[in-house]
Amino acid sequence: MSLHMRIKGVSQPLKDDSCHVLGMPHLCPSGLSENWLWKELGHRHWGLIAKAFGRAEAGFGPAGEPPVYAAFRRISLQGGDLGGVRENDALDVRSMVTYLSKTRVISRHFATCRDRLVADVEMTSVFVRRQAEGVNRSIARIRIEDRGHAMPAFAALLGQPSIIEHVFSGAVAAPDECELGTLVVEPCPHLDFNGAGLLYFSSFVAAVDRAEWRFLGKRSCNYATRVRRALFHANVEIGDRLSVRILASGDEASCCHRALLSTEDGNLLAEIVTRRAMP
Repeated sequence: MSLHMRIKGVSQPLKDDSCHVLGMPHLCPSGLSENWLWKELGHRHWGLIAKAFGRAEAGFGPAGEPPVYAAFRRISLQGGDLGGVRENDALDVRSMVTYLSKTRVISRHFATCRDRLVADVEMTSVFVRRQAEGVNRSIARIRIEDRGHAMPAFAALLGQPSIIEHVFSGAVAAPDECELGTLVVEPCPHLDFNGAGLLYFSSFVAAVDRAEWRFLGKRSCNYATRVRRALFHANVEIGDRLSVRILASGDEASCCHRALLSTEDGNLLAEIVTRRAMP
């Protein structure tokens, strides 16, 4: 089954296939580095958008106006077997656009190794622009001017359910959740912010991992990610700190939790659901 979409003026389906021979930058002690994977797939997602709309030298948007960015709204990883790969393994990654409009783009990514699924990822981004120069909290969604016409390969494509139709629970703990605690994280501009000066989406996930490590300690090393889902609401300024509240569920054989990330004054930034298990 093909999920490819064709864009007017683009001669090939919007896809990107490649192979990575895994080395130290791609790995962590429990297998494939999820942080590396998010950054790689985020870059691919952007590349597919640029291919569809055309990449201007100064970024998206008309000349003389503030640049337009593709900011992630939702991400999902499922079917994860990140613990099943090792150094020198060949990781095949197939990426494709499954939906494209003037307001959002959805991409799907399949990572496999030795014909075994390692990760099935879906990423949804929206187009945004700062309303005040240099102020990340002024980011707002916009519609991008039509640079092409999305033509689904199958008429039923747009009606297909997203793999990330997950209902996020908000700030109230569910009956089966217990509060592990709250960790305050101070993002570093050299590590956690991207070239647009925004806190990169993978840094939100990394903050959750730091909180998990803080509250679970060495037991956290025993697990590899099977499911990760995130919903992003807002961004922060360089110098802001994040509060990461962890609500846990599950047993010793698994590591299941929900994280609420907010500013220190209580504004919700993201909600991230994690399911890990022993490789």
